[in-house]
Amino acid sequence: LSIAEYPLGPGKVPAASASDQYSGVDLASEAIIPDDQLEDVMKMINEVIRPLGDFEFVGSNNWAINGSKSSTGMPIVAGDPHLSFQAPSVWYEAHIVVPGELDVTGTSFPGLPGILIGHNDHLAYSFTNVGADVNDIFVEQLNPANPDQYMYNGEWTDFTIHQEDIQTKEGEVITFTVKESVHGPCIDSVRNTYDSDDETHPNLAMKWTISGATHEMIAISEAMKADNLEEFMDAMYWWDTAAQNCVLGDDSGNIAMLVVGRFPVRAGYTGEYPITALNDSVGMVGYVPYAFNPREVNPSRGFVQSANQRTIAPSNYAYNILGPQADGYRARRIFYLLDNNDAITVNDMKRFQADVVEVRAEVIVPYVIDAWDSVGGGNTTIDAAVDLLRVWDFDMEPDLVAPTIWIYLLNAIHEETFDEVSSVSTSMPLSRTPILEEFIVTDNAYYFDDHTTVPIETRDEILVQALFTAIDTLTAEWADEPDWVYGNRHIIYIDHLASFTYIGGGPRRGGNTIDVAGGWTVTHGPSTRLIADLSDIEVSYMAYPGGQSGNIFSPHFEDNFALWNSFDEVTEQHGYHTMYFYSTAAAFRTADTDGSMIERTITFVP
Repeated sequence: LSIAEYPLGPGKVPAASASDQYSGVDLASEAIIPDDQLEDVMKMINEVIRPLGDFEFVGSNNWAINGSKSSTGMPIVAGDPHLSFQAPSVWYEAHIVVPGELDVTGTSFPGLPGILIGHNDHLAYSFTNVGADVNDIFVEQLNPANPDQYMYNGEWTDFTIHQEDIQTKEGEVITFTVKESVHGPCIDSVRNTYDSDDETHPNLAMKWTISGATHEMIAISEAMKADNLEEFMDAMYWWDTAAQNCVLGDDSGNIAMLVVGRFPVRAGYTGEYPITALNDSVGMVGYVPYAFNPREVNPSRGFVQSANQRTIAPSNYAYNILGPQADGYRARRIFYLLDNNDAITVNDMKRFQADVVEVRAEVIVPYVIDAWDSVGGGNTTIDAAVDLLRVWDFDMEPDLVAPTIWIYLLNAIHEETFDEVSSVSTSMPLSRTPILEEFIVTDNAYYFDDHTTVPIETRDEILVQALFTAIDTLTAEWADEPDWVYGNRHIIYIDHLASFTYIGGGPRRGGNTIDVAGGWTVTHGPSTRLIADLSDIEVSYMAYPGGQSGNIFSPHFEDNFALWNSFDEVTEQHGYHTMYFYSTAAAFRTADTDGSMIERTITFVP
């Protein structure tokens, strides 16, 4: 469907055109916080959110192929959302049947009456996070004579003030006084101590699209009942937050990727940084009409995919919806696999979900090898390390040494290239790997030269220096494990929510790969895997790192983990279990001819 073919929301509510909604932003009139205050503001924000823990954009994968790419002539849908691991599992499987109304199976969160990732008898679907920018910080100008007032539209305006009580497990009640401006609650209201009596911070109000009523349960309820793509699109009208890339395929042969969620339309600012908004000319003024959310339906290439990469180029879209997207390397690899394979089977999809090719290394390592051959040499330890990189196929396998070298090498290249901005932090967007890759591939002399020295350093000299730094650091940090085998330290660990036990403890494949496994101790990744073939919807495949039971003494507390974590070297697949789809117990019993499908039967007697 194109925008012209989908002008109305559910109930025939007309959607305004993009030209009606969008007005150019005059950044010259934007009241930007002075540079010397910006660091203090960002520090304050960090202190407020730090008690909530570290936020990590762990991402997800999903894709769908249509009949032109599949072996069956029908769509196949795959999805593996990446979340922090926990025991009991964050997911549980369910099959919900309401005779004549609803028949859907897949995974859900405990307590949620709906299927988030799965299929009904007509379509299959999965989600990844858009990484949208839907949260803004406003700096309020306080009245020096009355701290309960702020400047807005030329006059001192009273904050709305209320008390928030937090009950603790010890029975204590902690009370906070919260002030709210027209922009939202003041987040520094929760901080009641400062480093000194005369310390002050800007008063920061937070505007977030989730602050009001949201309608995700309507979206989920309607999506589960959808018979086709159009009905599913109508259901997703009600999805407010968090913004998602929804991939789906239906039994009419359609595939689509829909960007769903509410995205703010901003006036007078971009939303990238904290902003002073003294009047109503600056602020969130509405939402992007659902009809104009990005989407792709039945593309000629025969597939759609998302891996938290940038959903749409800003130059091709009138609205600013983009936030902290992933670097795009997983998406690049998924695109390559789907684009370069035809007659794709379910087994191929399983193989793709287990892929551990490190695309960053695939691009950067050849330049490092060439640099060593050109201007390096004279160090036997580095010679040996480079030789291991020469023969590496870029798979992040736990029994190899090259992945360990690569991780230290990439960190060293970042440090040697961006050392002059280290005071700002190498986590700044400038130092992200795609920028580094562009510098290396284009041989950007300006950024490789160390401007604090007289000699002009070249790209190859910096890459060689990074090799020395990487091997020196690796040798020191792995002194007790001189073999440097990746799986010795790259292990999976799933902690129990109450710390009663844990799951895992062994080597783990992957890294910044499709089968993601970041960090040395892997605590997040594919929280479930789904593969659904629309040519045979009665049988789909799933696995997740845990079990159906939350009882640590149950045999089903972690029995799925062994399947999920296993890897067959011959088929190049992880394990899956079959997720059967029978609408009645009688049909299930009839299909279970050898007694292998049904473990137990529970009969409820009124």
